[in-house]
Amino acid sequence: MSGVASAAAASPAPGGDPGMTCAVCGAPMRPDRLDATWRCPACGFFSSSLPVRINEIERIDEDAREQSLKPIRLANFAALLDTCAAYLPRRARVLDIGCAHGWFLGAAELRGYQATGIEPDQRMALEARAAGHDVLIGFFPDCVPGAEAFDAVTFNDVFEHLEHLDLTLEAVRDRLDPDGLLIINLPVSDGLIFRLARLAARVGVRGPLARLWQEGLPSPHRSYFSAETLPRLVARHGFVLRTSGSLRSLTREGLYQRIRYDRRVGAAQAALVYLAARTLIPVLRLFPSDVGYFVFARTR
Repeated sequence: MSGVASAAAASPAPGGDPGMTCAVCGAPMRPDRLDATWRCPACGFFSSSLPVRINEIERIDEDAREQSLKPIRLANFAALLDTCAAYLPRRARVLDIGCAHGWFLGAAELRGYQATGIEPDQRMALEARAAGHDVLIGFFPDCVPGAEAFDAVTFNDVFEHLEHLDLTLEAVRDRLDPDGLLIINLPVSDGLIFRLARLAARVGVRGPLARLWQEGLPSPHRSYFSAETLPRLVARHGFVLRTSGSLRSLTREGLYQRIRYDRRVGAAQAALVYLAARTLIPVLRLFPSDVGYFVFARTR
């Protein structure tokens, strides 16, 4: 879940019609394949104005979600922390924004890091606390006490949910030590699955793309970045890209539960999606991944 307080990014487009201004390059965006989704023709950034309803709707089966996502997330966190080890001090202070169940906190703590999480979903935050993690309930940056600073601020499958990106990045920079890192992993628009879903939506099959945007869920995606657009945005706020790479987006383990954790997905629909996804998994390694990680250093 998203752990950042923010405001809507909608703004008038030329001609007076409601629209969006690109958060990356400032150009007017054009409507994309789904209602409330947008694409920038200048830089290729995708955005949405889908409503955020954390703590307002209960459409997710959290047990199925945990069962489906935990294996792949833990594997991705291990790979990400392996990459970041060369850049972090031994007892690094890490702030994980939108920490959900606390899986990344646990992985960081196993490596000797001092990890604190922020989570606005009250039920999930309490579960993470019950598992022994240090978790603040609320939104970043308001719930971080005093002027506490960190060696790293992380967004794990969270940054794509945020609405007001410029304010978020300014707040992150303020909370980092001079040599601190901003670490982001998130779905990217370079990936094969996102590209295929947009093609399907073009011919009227909108379901796969709606699921990628998490349309109708408590915290839908508000952005889809690429390997070019995310560094471009972050650089404006005093960061330089140190390294980046790909993480796994799909595995067979937990796949069916991942499809069914949205309670509105019926068994027959889930079975069809499952068969299509199982067929696609061996092919994915031949194409750019749908999940990327980016490690940025703060410039002094």
